[in-house]
Amino acid sequence: MRDPDTDVLTRLIVGEEGSLPLTENQLLHQCIFLLNAGHETTTNLIGSALYALSKWPDQKERLIARTGDTEAMKSAVEEFLRYESSVQLGNRITTAEVDVGGFRLAPDSRITIGIGAANRDPAQFPEPDRLDVAREPNRHLAFAFGIHTCAGINLARLEARVALSRFLRRFPRYALTADPVRDGRARFRGFLHLSASVAA
Repeated sequence: MRDPDTDVLTRLIVGEEGSLPLTENQLLHQCIFLLNAGHETTTNLIGSALYALSKWPDQKERLIARTGDTEAMKSAVEEFLRYESSVQLGNRITTAEVDVGGFRLAPDSRITIGIGAANRDPAQFPEPDRLDVAREPNRHLAFAFGIHTCAGINLARLEARVALSRFLRRFPRYALTADPVRDGRARFRGFLHLSASVAA
């Protein structure tokens, strides 16, 4: 085993002092959660951002001209999160009777939230189908909201900013070389294959 102070999987196996250890099934589910929530979503965000920029060359040039500008990259990452949210659907269960959009929902109702649709709502986002790397305001729901806000929100934003700024600085003339192959799942938005040339 590794050091539980520096290795998250070892920490999960060892557990916390005074608490029951996780079962094998619980450990497996935590590993799946870490893979989906902590890795796949961020890689999908980066891939989707590069794809979107290839489809919006004016926005690509605008961002490349400002790759050293931290604020510009922060704004761009927020737009990529809105434009192609890595997680498209969310599930909730009502805890009390509630009215939503004129519909009364009983307690314990199962709800599927269309995050991708909310992030393209024309009442919230002017020209919602247009990529705008400087969009303000940008109150997207890619990380959910309130008590359901993604625990990795700050890490995901940082990883995306670093990866995209370094990639664009090193390979500003990257271009797609084949039709991309999307992952077919409804909940997650990303690519199985995104082929590109990266001539420096």
